[in-house]
Order: sequence, then C-alpha cells, then structure tokens
Amino acid sequence: MHTLASDRGIVAVMNKHQWRVGIMTEMAPEGYVGVSPVCILGLNKNKGEEISLRVRTDDLKGFRKYQSIKKTLLHELAHMVFSEHDANFYALDKQWLCNADKSCHEPWLRLKYLI
Repeated sequence: MHTLASDRGIVAVMNKHQWRVGIMTEMAPEGYVGVSPVCILGLNKNKGEEISLRVRTDDLKGFRKYQSIKKTLLHELAHMVFSEHDANFYALDKQWLCNADKSCHEPWLRLKYLI
C-alpha cells in the first residue's frame, strides 16, 4: 500500500486534482476473479473517503501483481470524477492507465484530465 501511495503516476493524478484519500485499505478476497458472479477488485467509498483494494490472490497464498493493483487503484480514482461506468469513465480510466504506464502514447488521449 505504501508503494502505491508513493507511485509517481498515482501521485501525479492525486496532485493534479488536489485529491486526498482518507484511508486506503486491503479488501478481503471474496469470490474468484473471472469465475464468481460478483467479484470486485476495488471499491471507492464516498469519492475517496476510503479506497479498498484486493491485493491478495484468490487462494490467499500470495499477492496480485503490482501493475494489476495499480490499475485497480487508477480505476477507483477515476470514480472521483465519474461515478458510473459509462463511456466518459472508461475514456478517463484508459487515459490515466496509458499515462501512468507510458506504454501508450495515442495523440487522441490528450484530454483535460491528462496527467
């Protein structure tokens, strides 16, 4: 959690929008990712009052890959702007993922929420 909180991409998003997260917690791994009908990897309560992330693997024997957890955190931060999973939300989520990873540099992603 400390590594995520100090990640340059995460910090850039947080600082740009002057956001603060009250508390970041570990979410209990209930259900199986991709198998169970309801299985979430993260949750943003009250626009950042608390963000919970599922960091452990389904079998509780290890941790999810850092990039997967970071992707989930960026997804939850996108809920600070858009509550619903609509086209605007997914565009912002994709934009932040691309900027945080530097793996995608598509010119059409230069929107007002750019890091």
